[in-house]
Amino acid sequence: MAKHYAGARIHTLRTHRGLTQVEMARKLGISTSYLNQLENDQRPLTVTVLLQLTRVFGVEASFFSSDAQQRTLGELAELLPSVADDELANFAHRFPSIAEAVLSIPSLIDASSSNPHLIVRDFFQDNENYFHDLDEAAERFALQAPSRQLRLTRLAAAFDRDFGYSVRFNQPSAGARSVVDKHAREIRLRAGLTEAQQTFELSYHYGRIAHASLIDAHVAQIGNEPARELGRHGLGQYFAAAVTMPYGEILTAAEATRYDIDMIAAQFGTGFESTCQRLGTLQRPGERAVPFVFVRTDRAGNISKRQSTTSFHFSQRGGTCPLWVVHRAFETSNRVTRQVSVMPDGRTYLWMARMVQGPPLGFGTPRQENAVALGCDAAYADRLVYADGLDLSPTSATPIGPGCETCPRSACPQRAFPAMVPTQ
Repeated sequence: MAKHYAGARIHTLRTHRGLTQVEMARKLGISTSYLNQLENDQRPLTVTVLLQLTRVFGVEASFFSSDAQQRTLGELAELLPSVADDELANFAHRFPSIAEAVLSIPSLIDASSSNPHLIVRDFFQDNENYFHDLDEAAERFALQAPSRQLRLTRLAAAFDRDFGYSVRFNQPSAGARSVVDKHAREIRLRAGLTEAQQTFELSYHYGRIAHASLIDAHVAQIGNEPARELGRHGLGQYFAAAVTMPYGEILTAAEATRYDIDMIAAQFGTGFESTCQRLGTLQRPGERAVPFVFVRTDRAGNISKRQSTTSFHFSQRGGTCPLWVVHRAFETSNRVTRQVSVMPDGRTYLWMARMVQGPPLGFGTPRQENAVALGCDAAYADRLVYADGLDLSPTSATPIGPGCETCPRSACPQRAFPAMVPTQ
């Protein structure tokens, strides 16, 4: 059986109970040094210590599951609402391959299984939104130019030198931000783009051409050609984001500013949404950033983008929770709204959300409006500037759920219809 590390969860439990390491170790009957090693993921969590944790502190064993296991548990609970959580947790832990097979059953009989967007969404999720070879290739390319301005110039020169394409800037267009004309051997960039947007567009096309073999190797695991092509598009965008915001540079900026999104965006000339989305992909082995949940939704609660390197469970059906901060963001335009929330499984999250708008389309034409949110487990909150001044304890957190159909909170004042799972 694979070793399981649960340092962040043990740290969260200890700090929420107001205990020092000495006090917690005494309660568990282990040495302080051993507890310190457990919290820092230097020692795996053993069955003996797990049983002590659940007995002494009255928490479910699933509380200490890994993020991937917790996501699996949430999906199993949604699929099998009549089965107790502890039984599902035991099943997912002992038989992970069978659990994954069970979760795939609905897709085998559901027409949505052929939806390319859903297939690609799951593909990115399965890879934890990080593709090491593409990320490193993008960083190597970006670091050949020491500034943003030189990076853009080098991109244009690389297209001419490597592929015989000329880059035309500030071209009149009411359509896409960039257009590739293979006949004329030109790449035309729409007028009105920022420097970062121009870099992103050129990097996207450069990645699709120069690293087609890397991209094709990744999408080979996707089932059908429409989804594979959509996957190529997504990986091209991934490469472009990694050139515009190279891994080492943005990780350094994030740690230096305590993940202040506006300060990071100002350094790279990027927008709030694109900066948040890039922060949600920084999971390079040995150089991991805070693991985030990233989500974008409209006023109706329709999620158009989502990615997670945490245990946070997105419901597979129904709407989103109306108590979630992402909905409040529409009330406070141009300002980051914060929230400490607790899920039904007891996990506490810190959220930052903000409304973002698309470009103006002319008088009388409504602009696209979305709310973008970035969230992390409360165990990492002290590394973020957004935690300053907030009460991070679960007792003060806002109770939210994955959606009314799968949320067990029977007393919620915002419940729209009965839950399909046992209530609490």
